[in-house]
Amino acid sequence: MITVNEILSLTLFKKFQIVTGKEYLTNTVTTAVILEYESSRIQFAGYCYGYFVLASYFFASMNPELVNNSLKKLIQKHVSGIALKMLPEEHLPPDLIQLAKDEHVPIFTFYDEFMEDLIININESMKTRAQYIVHEEKLNMIMDEKNSEEEVRRIALEINPGFKNKVITATLVSKETATNLQVHTYFDKLMYHSSKMETETPWTFVKNGYNIVLISSFSEDEAKNVKAMIDIKNILQKCGFSEELFYIGYDAEPVDLSKLRESVYKSKIAVKICMFLEKDYLSYTYVGVYKYVLTVIENEIMCAEVKKKIAILENYDKQHESTLIKTLISYVNNNGDFGKTSLECFQHTNTIRYRIKKAEELLDLEENTSQEEIYLLIRCYLLMKEKN
Repeated sequence: MITVNEILSLTLFKKFQIVTGKEYLTNTVTTAVILEYESSRIQFAGYCYGYFVLASYFFASMNPELVNNSLKKLIQKHVSGIALKMLPEEHLPPDLIQLAKDEHVPIFTFYDEFMEDLIININESMKTRAQYIVHEEKLNMIMDEKNSEEEVRRIALEINPGFKNKVITATLVSKETATNLQVHTYFDKLMYHSSKMETETPWTFVKNGYNIVLISSFSEDEAKNVKAMIDIKNILQKCGFSEELFYIGYDAEPVDLSKLRESVYKSKIAVKICMFLEKDYLSYTYVGVYKYVLTVIENEIMCAEVKKKIAILENYDKQHESTLIKTLISYVNNNGDFGKTSLECFQHTNTIRYRIKKAEELLDLEENTSQEEIYLLIRCYLLMKEKN
């Protein structure tokens, strides 16, 4: 299944011109067919919503009544879209365009492309979509903690029988606003490049919501010398991607295929922190304290507690027109250095010390652990803001 809009994003459809129905590009397509005018004289019983119909308009010069009546019947059947091969100077009758508007059927024109190639392009794209939906489901099964390591290995090999014994993983998040169409476009590009590769690859891209997980595998000997980010960049390049398009979080340590769940989990944490820190890529090795911060804010109970404490500080700032939170953020970002915090906040060092002490009192923090709690609280607060 695919939408008309997604069809237009395919390589061979770039030059298509829309005649009418721009607001109905979300129509779903389940089948792509070529209209044969001779058979259209008999019946249109099989045509319905879900059909994307390709037809030649050249016959209109020889038999305009047959061609235009056939198109009207297609429109009345509420097909999902019609693409007509016609000369650039040709135009459709106004009554046919109006009927398409009334029946919510988008119509397009093209000239250079072969209809058989277009059909293949659509069908291959739908096949790929079906495949990566299955792979996404299998990845979800891998991430299910109920499955044993043996089951994880088995499911992984169902995704790619060519996986070797050691793997590294990366999670890729688009730097643009992620949409379903955008993810589909990425996988259409993958389909195009995969078709040019002569052999099966020891890596696989798997859809994960609006993100992409790359699983790359190695033999035991290869894993000893692997440089994770170099390998990831090479694979992206081979598949026609520019690394600059993504935030990339990865687990740099090759692990056994049976431990794929842990590797994917680490790469997903790494990419979240990568986005927060506004880095292009980040290894889980260098996530540092944020791995614990993320665990806190993804826990519903702990997250509520963080919000409650932040609300106390926000209310105080509002009532007293003060800047406790701003001061605490500067204090944490400067690793507790009062001098640097003072300069950044344009306040005397004693004022900074007073504000920190006031925050500790408001939050009722234990004196011997107050600094650690403030660090954790503020880092949680900042990461929560990034997520929202």
